[in-house]
Amino acid sequence: MKIKKADEMEMQINIKSSRLAYFFVVISLLVWIIVDFVRSSDFPYIQLSIICLQNAIFFGSKAYLTRKMTREKNEK
Repeated sequence: MKIKKADEMEMQINIKSSRLAYFFVVISLLVWIIVDFVRSSDFPYIQLSIICLQNAIFFGSKAYLTRKMTREKNEK
């Protein structure tokens, strides 16, 4: 099976879809935290840690990939 590279339009669609999925997960976890806190008066540390780790991975990989892409452009 031959693997083809994604063209620019397909890449943009994938990026927008990933962003929408990311924001859906963040909003869902925030709602879950609020509902859980209101119901039990205990702070939901598991959900908060998931959000924190997800944001750390997202922003860390974004910074790494941005630095890598700009470094490659400067070398050419």
